Amino acid sequence: MKKYITYEEPLQGRVFTEKQMYEVYRDMADKKEYPGFECWFTDMLKSGVFEEVQA
Repeated sequence: MKKYITYEEPLQGRVFTEKQMYEVYRDMADKKEYPGFECWFTDMLKSGVFEEVQA
């Protein structure tokens, strides 16, 4: 199972499953900038806000 970690506040050091990433998107993402989960998720990984970690 893929998991993702962030070193950015306010979630610094927390690890999330992909399902939990949907919850992070739902609760925290700017929906005007990121109208869909996939574009947000891709951008977060590309920019290094989240990194994939070994489960």
